[in-house]
Amino acid sequence: MKKISPVENIIHKTGSSPFSIHKTFVGPETENALYFHCHVEAEFFYLERGRLDLYIESECFRLSGGDGIFIPPGMLHHAIQPKGCRQVVEYSAIVFSTEPLERIFPANSPYFEALYSRRKDSVYHISGSLRQNRTLLKLIRDILDMNTDSPDSCELSIQGRLFVCWQELYNLHLSKLSETPEDNSLSKNLIRSMDYMQEHYQEALTLPLLAGISGYSESYYCHNFSTFTGSTPFEYLNRIRIVKACELLNSSDKKITDIASLVGYNNISYFNRTFAKIMGFTPSSYRKN
Repeated sequence: MKKISPVENIIHKTGSSPFSIHKTFVGPETENALYFHCHVEAEFFYLERGRLDLYIESECFRLSGGDGIFIPPGMLHHAIQPKGCRQVVEYSAIVFSTEPLERIFPANSPYFEALYSRRKDSVYHISGSLRQNRTLLKLIRDILDMNTDSPDSCELSIQGRLFVCWQELYNLHLSKLSETPEDNSLSKNLIRSMDYMQEHYQEALTLPLLAGISGYSESYYCHNFSTFTGSTPFEYLNRIRIVKACELLNSSDKKITDIASLVGYNNISYFNRTFAKIMGFTPSSYRKN
C-alpha cells in the first residue's frame, strides 16, 4: 500500500485552475474518516451527511450533515467518526489556492491578513443551522454540483464562485478578526520563532532561545504564543517534529530510533508517546498501515 505523508506533496488543481474538488464516502465500520494532513492551499470542507469530529491543529469541531468549515492553508487536520455514532458519512472538499485572489489586491489588503499571520481563529465553522451562513453554504454546494469531470465547461464558473465565497467569508468572519498595529507586530514577532522551529526542529530548542528570537520574556512569549496558535510553543514544535517523522517513516527504511533522533528526540520513549498522542498510532503501526 502506498503510504501518505501528512504534508501533501502535491498541488491541487483541476485543469489549468488552482483548485480541486474531492468527494468521499466513508462506511460505518471506519473510524478514521480523514487522514492527518495539511496542504499549502485553503479548503472549504462540506459534510453532506453523517457526523464527524474534525480536528484542526489542537481544536475539535463537531460537524453534522449540512455543515461546512473553512480550513486556512498549512493547518494540520483530520477527522474521525464520534464514538457511539458510527454511520455512513459523505463529505466533499474544495481545495484551492488563494494566489489568484491575492494577485488582484495590494500586499497590505485586509482580505488576507489573517492568513498571513497564521491566526488560529481564521478557521470558520460554517454551521448549517445559522441563517447568516446560508449564502456561503449555497455557493459551496453550487460548486460541488458542477460537472468537474469536464473541467473546461466549469472552471471559470468555479473560480468566479470562489471569489464570491471569499467575499462572504470575509464579511462573515475574517473582517471581524480585528488586528491593531500592536497585534500585527506581535504576530510578526511570533512568526519569527515559528519559522525558526520549522527550520531547526532537529536541534535542542529551548524556551529562552525561542522567546529571544521573538524579542519577548519567556512568560510573555508563552502566553501570547498560546493565545495566537492555540498550543504551547513545545506542542507546536512537537507537531512539526512528528510530521517530519511521518515523512521519514513513509519514505525510508531507517530505524525508528534513528528517525526519532533525526527529528529532534533523544528519548525514544518520549518520541513514541508523543507520536501516538498526535497521530493515534505508534510509529511502528503507522509504518505498517
